[in-house]
Parts: sequence; C-alpha cells; structure tokens
Amino acid sequence: MQKCPVIFLAFANDHQDYLYKLTEEQNVIRKALKQMEKQGLCKVVYETDTDLDKIWQTFNEYQDRITVFHYGGHAEDYALLLKKANGERQFANGEGLVSFLARQKGLQLAFINGCSSKRQAEELRDKGIPAVVGTSEPINDEVATILSGEFYRSLASGRSLEQAWLSAKDLVRSQKKEEGYYRGCLLYTSPSPRDRG
Repeated sequence: MQKCPVIFLAFANDHQDYLYKLTEEQNVIRKALKQMEKQGLCKVVYETDTDLDKIWQTFNEYQDRITVFHYGGHAEDYALLLKKANGERQFANGEGLVSFLARQKGLQLAFINGCSSKRQAEELRDKGIPAVVGTSEPINDEVATILSGEFYRSLASGRSLEQAWLSAKDLVRSQKKEEGYYRGCLLYTSPSPRDRG
C-alpha cells in the first residue's frame, strides 16, 4: 500500500520582530488543506517555532514522501530565521539548507514565504526542485498571508500549480494594488523534470 504524500508546513516567528499575521497564515493554510487530508490525498505535518533539528527530523521521518515544504517567517538574503525551542534565534544558512532540500527526492514544491528569498529560490530551482516560490524583496506580513492562503486554497480545490499561483497573485493585486507588494513574489519552475537517479 502506497503512503500518501506529505505537506510539511514550518513556521518560525521572532519575538524581536514579531509577524502579527503569521498565526493567521498558519491557520488559513491548515484549513485549506484539511479537506484534502480528510480524503486521504495528503498528510499535513505542521511545526511552529521551527528550528534546524525539526526540519531535519521531519524529513528523516517522512523521507521521500514530503512533496511540499512551506516556510513562513523571516528570511534574508541567504538565510531563514528559525526559532529554537528555548526561544533563541537560529539562522539556517542557505548553503546547507538548499543543498539538503535539493537532495529530497520527493520534493516538488518549496514555498519560502519570507523576505528576499530569491537567491535561495533560484538555487533550489537550478538544483532541480520543480517549483519554488520566493521573493525578490521584502514582503508585507499581510500580503504574505493573503498570497499563501489563496495559493493553498486554490491547490486544494484542484487547480494546477500555475493556476493557483496566478489566483493568489490576482487576489493580492485586487486587495493591495496601490502598494505593489505582489511584484516581489516569484514562482520559479524548473525547465526540465528532476533527475530521480
């Protein structure tokens, strides 16, 4: 019996630079995926206060079943800001994280919902992850929540990856046109399928 694919949702907030919409983002995504999980189409694994140990442990536990990795929280040029169990900040350097994620054979989508994650997203795409979402500039907390919520709602309703992405961008544009925040949100797709060898 084949086990269902896993969607790994990882969130990390920072008490020094608190993201007030991050909890809402978590709840919206989980709600969007709930029906798919009930139907046995996927298993959703959810972590808050995520640190490197939780990321590595989750990928080790589910191995090649993880098809989607979603990160919500702060990011900068080439790092994700994570949070240790004791509340301390932990930076996940892109060099090691990108290499690790690129070796996960089941991974089809990496969604890095944090500021200025373009470099990591492009490297993941170049290393063969079929679809990666990143940002080329800082992204507003509310925009990040709207974008990811609509993206997963659309996917859960059966839309293709591209349709879900366009729907999410259009919703952001409809609500936040004057701010232009959506322009920094990018979907990267690999030009060719991953080598599974």
